[in-house]
Amino acid sequence: MKQMITLKNLLLASCIAGAGVANGQIQPLAFGSRTLISGATAESNWYADYVGLRFVVNSPAAVAGPKVYTHPGTGTTPWGATVTTPIINTQIVMPPLGGDTLAGSSMVAGSMTGKIGYVYRGGGIEFVCKALNVQAGGAVACVIVNNQNGGPIGMGAGSVCSAPGVTIPVFMISKEEGDVITGLYRAGDTARFTITPWGLGMANDLGFVPGGVANWHNYAIPSNQLGSSGNPFAYKMVDGAFIANYGTNDVSGVNVTASTAFTPSGSSTPSVQHTSTVTLTSFPQLDSIYAMYPSTGEYDLSASGTGRFDVTYNISHSATDAYPADNSMTSSFYVTDSLYSKGRYDFANNTPVRTIGLSYSSTDPFIWGPMYFVKNGGTSISRVQYSLSTNAGGVLGTPTNIYLFKWVDGSNGQPSDSVLQNGELELVSLGNHAYDGVNDTSGASLNFSKMGDPATGNPKTIMLEANTWYYLAVEVPVSHFLGTDGIMHPLPRIYGRALGSGAGILDYSNMVQTSVDDISASPTQGNIPVPSTFSNFIGTVDSFNFANTRGIIPAVAMIANNNPSVDAVYETGKVDTKVELFPNPAKEYVHVNLSMEETSKTVTYTIIDGLGRYVSKEVHNNVKNEDFNLNTSKLAAGNYFLVINTDTKALSRKFVIIK
Repeated sequence: MKQMITLKNLLLASCIAGAGVANGQIQPLAFGSRTLISGATAESNWYADYVGLRFVVNSPAAVAGPKVYTHPGTGTTPWGATVTTPIINTQIVMPPLGGDTLAGSSMVAGSMTGKIGYVYRGGGIEFVCKALNVQAGGAVACVIVNNQNGGPIGMGAGSVCSAPGVTIPVFMISKEEGDVITGLYRAGDTARFTITPWGLGMANDLGFVPGGVANWHNYAIPSNQLGSSGNPFAYKMVDGAFIANYGTNDVSGVNVTASTAFTPSGSSTPSVQHTSTVTLTSFPQLDSIYAMYPSTGEYDLSASGTGRFDVTYNISHSATDAYPADNSMTSSFYVTDSLYSKGRYDFANNTPVRTIGLSYSSTDPFIWGPMYFVKNGGTSISRVQYSLSTNAGGVLGTPTNIYLFKWVDGSNGQPSDSVLQNGELELVSLGNHAYDGVNDTSGASLNFSKMGDPATGNPKTIMLEANTWYYLAVEVPVSHFLGTDGIMHPLPRIYGRALGSGAGILDYSNMVQTSVDDISASPTQGNIPVPSTFSNFIGTVDSFNFANTRGIIPAVAMIANNNPSVDAVYETGKVDTKVELFPNPAKEYVHVNLSMEETSKTVTYTIIDGLGRYVSKEVHNNVKNEDFNLNTSKLAAGNYFLVINTDTKALSRKFVIIK
């Protein structure tokens, strides 16, 4: 995967200690070294590599908190220094207003001594050159602000400047967050950052691991989907958190409490619906991370209308905590009128929040999105919201297919085992988003409302069925990146549910991807819709890639139509495009017969497999009627979809390969 922090496995040894405590423990051992471009080696920092650095803005208060970042090595060959000594509450410094904010030349010697150099991407200046120019000013680190929307990106070394010469750590943050910090800095505020691989050197210091508290099934769900009791498996809530001993002392009498409260829309008075407590008698400093889950297990949520749930977690222990700022954390999610959103959502601007753009391949499109559970039927899709970005920025041009699959567990001869397998997806709706060439820009929030019938390509309202999983996926063109949440972490919830329900029942509440290494080795096989690391969760619930999956929640929202017109359900329209496939099932080839009333300048034939993954694509020009053989000799046995895009519509046919 590109533009994601490439980290290794975090192995948690699950055991029971104390009343109702599931303790996942690792010790701060040395995990080897990495080779820099210079040929030198740098010791791998165990916490940074397995859980991730803490990158925090301390001030100004208006922008304080953890930030999403990338560094050299995020989808690229590593260069620059590793943070081994914490950079704590350190002031940033920018070139003077009107000066060299792009760091195209060396900063004045001493102008950044002891501070963090803060500059912008762009100007045709390579990242290594910027870092060297900041380093020349005496900076202890370099932070580069992206100049394009869509989140921070990977920073390749380039060829103009010498990467081995960079001896300070380098990071990138998003344009959206960086611009706000810049504005406050230019207005006279002092901005300070903390970038630390572990603790702050304090004696008694417990805190939550970044992203380490359990979230709910969705960030947002329509109120007509959530009942007061007896909710389906997908909608159950589980409390749980990963906490760390960042201090140098052993700590005793540790309590982690969780309080779940609901605040109705228009009210400022929350009502508590559930509380839980987990106690740990002794937390040795060497066992630095514990997974804390109460024995009370899963519970129902109740909401009679729209509003917000807040699950507030707190850590307390027998000593006085030297850094209490990370002893409390709140996970919030919303009950809305019509919105399904897996990741965070900006209700002020009515758009999904996306801070990082992700791509799986530089040579092929990829298909990816969230999986939503619908408890109560009778609604339909009104709109799909998502964002795409490119390195070059500007206006989007390549049309994008939007897919809605229904998952029927146990169909097509597969076992009913709560695991999505080839043949269990049914393509129920399909659309093609052709961009307007003016307003649809890189990084913008995109709205699409013309989903249709895959059989005819005509507009058709598809009714969502009760008690059904739906996979809503976007086909992302080559050199494009799909916007993702960038902050929320799905695995604390999945881990806790696996502990309570057994590894055989998988929770698709937050769909993430397989490991980075798997994706790099086989890009088209990496974006399988599975919950967490698929192979590890079958039989080994306590082994997963923790940092690998932070923030990897596609920012693809679904807006429901709660009162669809009955007449609209049957908008079949004129069947002006005919497609026949034979033989079906097939082996070496599938014969395609396409007949249209009007000539299409281009016809694109895309094969996706039974798990919704991109396989291949070919384009034919100036087509009205054609017969040709589609070579399927290299396809593995299984179910496939042939998606056909003409100048005016998108339609699909299913076929089967046998061997």
